[in-house]
Amino acid sequence: MSVAESEWTRAGAGGGASVAVERVRRVHPGPVVAVEEISLTIEPGEFVVLTGPSGSGKTSLLSLIGDLDRPTSGHVEVDGVRIGGHRDDRFHREVVGFVFQHHHLLGHLPARVNIEIPLVGAGIGRAQRRAAAETLLEEVGLRHRGDALAAHLSGGERQRVAVARALANAPRLLLADEPTGALDSEGARRVLELLEESRARRGMTLVVVSHDAEIGRRADRVLHLRDGRLAPYGPPSSRAGETLVPRQAG
Repeated sequence: MSVAESEWTRAGAGGGASVAVERVRRVHPGPVVAVEEISLTIEPGEFVVLTGPSGSGKTSLLSLIGDLDRPTSGHVEVDGVRIGGHRDDRFHREVVGFVFQHHHLLGHLPARVNIEIPLVGAGIGRAQRRAAAETLLEEVGLRHRGDALAAHLSGGERQRVAVARALANAPRLLLADEPTGALDSEGARRVLELLEESRARRGMTLVVVSHDAEIGRRADRVLHLRDGRLAPYGPPSSRAGETLVPRQAG
């Protein structure tokens, strides 16, 4: 077992993951500052929405939390384990799941097989993969569409299959980037309800990038970004009646 594997084992399994972002910057060639000195914490099982205008750094921050990108300075910890120092396949295989605005399914494969793909990398046998995929299709209300090619599904159906695929490895942290952005209102409603139900059922931590006000109203916290920074103040929470956007640390 590698050092990274033993760390993730000690971090525990099940429930939600904690996230700590410490003075993170991400500068692209140009230079273009995508994220500027952001610090924040997310508690296990919390539902957090990142919002802000286009180019504010929302997707960049989500990518850094999910180890799809590396910070120029600062660091990110998930369940107390620092990520980004090296490629950690176990983190991507067992800890974090992703849902994107565009589903990224393989159109020539059936819905069920798309869901099984992450389980192949985890070394799960064929019969167990199929059973797990059938269970997830049932959960997202698409068991009757399991043998349909992804290319033949509606936009809303594809996104629900994408959610099922993201849940296949039982992640403790689910990251979603504009998951309803390409859907009509009914499709968006169903995907949003699915994300909420999945979080409640598993206790996982959910972080969503979105401009959708309805998602923000359902979240525990809304963090507003502007110019790569956490804005000192954001729109008031409809739940608490006060702003839930903390001042940026540091």
